[in-house]
Amino acid sequence: MRKFLKKIRHLLEYYIFLTLLKIISLVGIDKAADICSYIARKLGPLLPVNSVAKRNLKNVFADNSKDHVQIIDGLWGNLGRFIGEFPYISTMSEEEVTKRVELEGIENLKEFQAAGQPFLLFTGHFANWDLALRVINKLYPKFGIVYRKSNNPYIDKIINDTRSNNNLNLIPKGPYGAKSLIKSIKSGHAIAMLVDQKMNDGIDVPFFGRPSMTSHAIAKFAIQFDYPIIPCQIIRTKGSYFKVIIHPSLEFEKTDNNALDCYNIMSNINQLLEGWIKAYPEQWLWFHNRWKK
Repeated sequence: MRKFLKKIRHLLEYYIFLTLLKIISLVGIDKAADICSYIARKLGPLLPVNSVAKRNLKNVFADNSKDHVQIIDGLWGNLGRFIGEFPYISTMSEEEVTKRVELEGIENLKEFQAAGQPFLLFTGHFANWDLALRVINKLYPKFGIVYRKSNNPYIDKIINDTRSNNNLNLIPKGPYGAKSLIKSIKSGHAIAMLVDQKMNDGIDVPFFGRPSMTSHAIAKFAIQFDYPIIPCQIIRTKGSYFKVIIHPSLEFEKTDNNALDCYNIMSNINQLLEGWIKAYPEQWLWFHNRWKK
């Protein structure tokens, strides 16, 4: 009975989600983003997750309630735009993507592209990370994207259909995904990961000066397979226009202590994420429970 009710709930969520996507897709990306941004800014602060964002802001920044209100308003505005932009990501022409997304730092990948050297590219939940994936996917012939599956399998299929193409391998997090990830690496895929979420089976690494459970998969694979690690920053410049910055590969040395090597790599990555968040705090998804209460 419980499974049946769960399936009914998932189907209801699916049809509501599908209906909203259909409506949004009728008005054009800019108008859809504007409308969804307005709605999210009005309704978002009323939702329970808003308290998580408030707590996280208090943990990271000085207790300035005025600044926090502005950041949270911008946060909901950005998330609303992300939702409004979602139906257009897979249907947008390459010409339109090029017009809306400025790519900077491509020279930092030239030697890897020329040598056919796969790499591990990381980013976080900034601006519109799904649209950035379309740009990132063009940087190397074969790409794998590690993603978190939606709790609703029907909605998860819609999201994956939007992201997928012939050169992109979607790899879910979890035990099954780990096997698929290793297979993808051994097949010569470059791998993109979002590394800014809390992982209970990760390692304790400082994040904004406080211990935070951090996934260290990217560090383990870099050490094991000699993959370079490439930071990728995503910025919403205005409206539905973006800049994707490919930074130089991380410098790290391997020692006989894998645990220490992983810690040092993830500490470096967390520091980079901190800088990106400080620069554009309203563009990061503050709803993750990154720290222990």
